[in-house]
Order: sequence, then structure tokens, then C-alpha cells
Amino acid sequence: MRKKFLLLSLAALAFSLAGKARAGETFQFAPPPFPVLNLRSVDIEKNSGFDYIGMKVGGFKFNAVNFGGSRAIKYWDRGGFSLGGNIMLILGTGQFSPGSKMTMFGEGFGVQPNWYFDLKGDEEDDFSLPIYFGPHVNLNMLMGSASQYIPYYGTVTTYLTATTIMYGWQAGIQAGVNLNDYIKFVPYVDFSQEIGGAVATSITSSGYSSSTSVSIKSMPVTMSPGFDFKLRKVNLSLGGAIQNSKSATGTGEKTKTTVFHIRFQTKFRSICGI
Repeated sequence: MRKKFLLLSLAALAFSLAGKARAGETFQFAPPPFPVLNLRSVDIEKNSGFDYIGMKVGGFKFNAVNFGGSRAIKYWDRGGFSLGGNIMLILGTGQFSPGSKMTMFGEGFGVQPNWYFDLKGDEEDDFSLPIYFGPHVNLNMLMGSASQYIPYYGTVTTYLTATTIMYGWQAGIQAGVNLNDYIKFVPYVDFSQEIGGAVATSITSSGYSSSTSVSIKSMPVTMSPGFDFKLRKVNLSLGGAIQNSKSATGTGEKTKTTVFHIRFQTKFRSICGI
């Protein structure tokens, strides 16, 4: 289950302090989807997993550890509904100009329902080809500081907080391919887009403080290919994903995201389907 996440327009006010305002720099920061494969009638599937997410955009690097979970239900022969969420711890460092450095840390939260339809799979653990789609909402809260050296004045340290809420959609297709009795290969392609949101920032420096809030318009559609190797006998899977996307401001600056993950899965029958 895929749990969608956005990291924000970090420090627009700090950039303006240095004469380099770049408001509106937002980018995607999300773990990959959980596989939804071969559910039986009125099955319940519970997923949980840990993700490491590394992101590089311009002079900034971000690292995050994410815990996510989902609950999927099969309502009809080839489809059903899943509901997932996640919580993320984020640490970012980087430079926005020569002689400057910034450190940000905080957390993120996300909620993502999905409808899914399996085009080929049945109730046995054989080949499966599910597609999924749904909306998502993500909230990020970061704080940190930026230091800038100014000639004849010294180093100025600016303290920042930023809260971002974004909403959008995701869709994708997976394939469950049995390599042998013990391993299932699950390649997938995930598409997503943030269609709106808002970011609120505050800044404090040398007794001066200010705050601002701006709306964020829709971002480009992103594509993220990835894979899982699922150990069929123990319902444990390992995998990774990679994503390259351009800045939402149209500057041409690229964002590269790499993900490594481990997932756990349990299935059980549900008499009432909840």
C-alpha cells in the first residue's frame, strides 16, 4: 500500500534574508505502495513495513525513516478496498548559497485509501496483476536553522519552522510472479500527483520574527518504478524504488529519490468482512 508523503518549500523566508527567495519549491517525499495480491473472498490482509527514504534536490539532502501500515479487504471477486497510513521521521541538511548551511528535522504523517482490481489473480497464490487508485493527504512539520555568513557582519543564524499539508491522488499497477515455491517477484509502477495544499512558515533571527502562509498549486505527475522480493513461506518482502522528478517551479532542477524497504504481511478470514 502506497502511502503518499510531501516535503515542503523549506525556508522561503530564509532565502529572502540571503537575497535568494525561492518560494514555492515543493517536492514529493513518499514511500512505495504495499503489494495487494491474491486475496481470498472476504479476506483481510494486514501489512506493515519500514522504509528508508533518501532524497537529493539541488544542494539539499534529506533522509527519512518511515513506518507504514495498511488493511486491505476483498469485497468482490477481483477487487476491494484498502486503507493505510504512515508516520515518518525526517532529517535534512544542505546549502542554499555559498557560505550557508541549513539543518531541518521533524515528522510527517499520511493517510491513503485505495480501490484495487486484480486483472488476472484468483484466490490461489499464483500470478496476480492488480491495479489500484485513490486519494491521499499528507502533513509535514519541520523545524531547524539556517546559518549565512555576511561579510563585515558575521554569521547570522535564522531559526525556522514549516508546516505543509498537501492532497492529491495515486494510481499504479503491480505484478505478482512466482519464481519458485519460496520467492515471488513483485515489480510495480506507481504514478502520483499533488493537486493542492498550503505551507506555513515562520522565521526568527536576531530579535526579528515573521510568518507567512501560501497556497501551493498542482505539481507535475511523477512516476516511480520499484520491486519487491516476497518470501512466500514467511510473508516477508524486501525491495526498493527510485524516482526522478523535476521541480514544481519549472526551474528544471531535478529531484532524485531512493527507497529501501522491508514489509510484513498477515492474512486471515473475516466472517463479517471488516
